[in-house]
Amino acid sequence: MKLFASLLISLAASQSFAATIPMDSERGDKLFVSQGCVQCHRLKGTGGISAPDLGRVLDRGYAPADLVSTMWNHAPTMFATVQQFNVQVGEMNEAAAADLFASFLSARFFEMRGDAGRGKKLFEARSCATCHGIRDSSPNPMATPVAQWQTLSDPAGLVGAMWNHSSEMGTELSKKKLNWPTLTPQELSDLLVYLRNAATPAHAEAGFRISESENSAKLFETKGCAACHKADESNARLTLTGVAAAMWNHQPKLKAAPPKIDSAEMRELLSYYWAKRFFEVPGDVAHGKRIYAAKHCGTCHSGSGPGPVLSAKAGSYTAIKMLSSLWGHGPKMLAEMKEKKISWPVFKAGEMEDLIAALNDPKTGK
Repeated sequence: MKLFASLLISLAASQSFAATIPMDSERGDKLFVSQGCVQCHRLKGTGGISAPDLGRVLDRGYAPADLVSTMWNHAPTMFATVQQFNVQVGEMNEAAAADLFASFLSARFFEMRGDAGRGKKLFEARSCATCHGIRDSSPNPMATPVAQWQTLSDPAGLVGAMWNHSSEMGTELSKKKLNWPTLTPQELSDLLVYLRNAATPAHAEAGFRISESENSAKLFETKGCAACHKADESNARLTLTGVAAAMWNHQPKLKAAPPKIDSAEMRELLSYYWAKRFFEVPGDVAHGKRIYAAKHCGTCHSGSGPGPVLSAKAGSYTAIKMLSSLWGHGPKMLAEMKEKKISWPVFKAGEMEDLIAALNDPKTGK
């Protein structure tokens, strides 16, 4: 299934820049192969073993800019490997880079790390086990055993099922004099890891599919979401598991019975209202300018060097643009830096976001 998400990129504390880039996870999967990544890295069950397996651990807790930092730091080794083994790679414009991001998103690359042990304790502590058995209905004959849930590999589908059964669950909780169990994004991640391991085959992979269509805005209206929420309102940047937890916690606050939402509709609503905001890049302009100076960016990009003047395109920089630039210009930039005896810039967590914010300030480098 294709993944389409609009990206609203927040570029600095004093200004924002909206960019809409269509993202397609299927194209991104194919790009992972055609660009030669698959020859060394493994993702979604396919690929080589000479480099880190990008799909072995599904939950990493990366922000998009952190992924760019990791790829940037890895670039000299990657370029050398490409040259040594004559790996054929193609160009990567911003549209292609967006598709690659979509592939990583669909593989749940950006999710926080879950812990099955914590999840098992939560399953008991939040009273889930009072109604739901793992493989049988002995706790409550009216409740479906976890092993029969069809949505364990998809947080969006899972929260849809939880949403649709919330009225019945609320009634049962009231009978047992139990409070509605709230969940943090970390706790839902832990629960998902535990339940997948306990109830599904070991080889089952967790899929993350999101779709958005021209009907999304209408669906947002007809399901009653627009009565309380604005489609363009600001939200914290959340992974889809975080959004699932937020929707679950939202249930007791509803004044009426929640509308039924099937799994396809839930994915569409999540994409329309939240997914695009996951790619917002808040950054510290002042810190970014210090990074710009410390990494010697101005040596080549101030107007007197061989590189383009970065301030000329202030307002257009995103994590996706940085990935595209690295892929297209990285080898030449590495050669120039070696000639000038400048070390390849290495970024710590959070620094890429701040650099992006600084690059979108036209005064940076002047």
